[in-house]
Amino acid sequence: MGVVLGFIGGFVACLAALMVLNSKGMAAARRRRRKEAQEHPERKLQATKVIVFSVLLTYFLAFILGVWVVIWKDFYQLSTLLAFVGSASVFAIGFYCWKSKAENLLKIKQQLPDTPGSLSDFSNISSQ
Repeated sequence: MGVVLGFIGGFVACLAALMVLNSKGMAAARRRRRKEAQEHPERKLQATKVIVFSVLLTYFLAFILGVWVVIWKDFYQLSTLLAFVGSASVFAIGFYCWKSKAENLLKIKQQLPDTPGSLSDFSNISSQ
């Protein structure tokens, strides 16, 4: 228990020291990102992409952990771990695809206004 607390304390101390020592650089980077976002609003980072990326990153880290468990510990634990993490990634990817489809349909409707159908048709989007 003492080793874990020592690790957490050391991690927090290193993080605090890095933030203090690099505060000027972080402020400059923040100003640069703000200026770039104003100049190029189309490059804005989308929250959905960050969420899907983090879910997939978690899935692959769990897969690596599962391989370690299978090789060194217990073979029967892998299916439980991958099913738990995989179900979350399936929902995240499915939601992202559905959201992208809705956004793309709206863009097409704006570019081609004579396209048959109304915006209320987009509320009945199914996975086709």
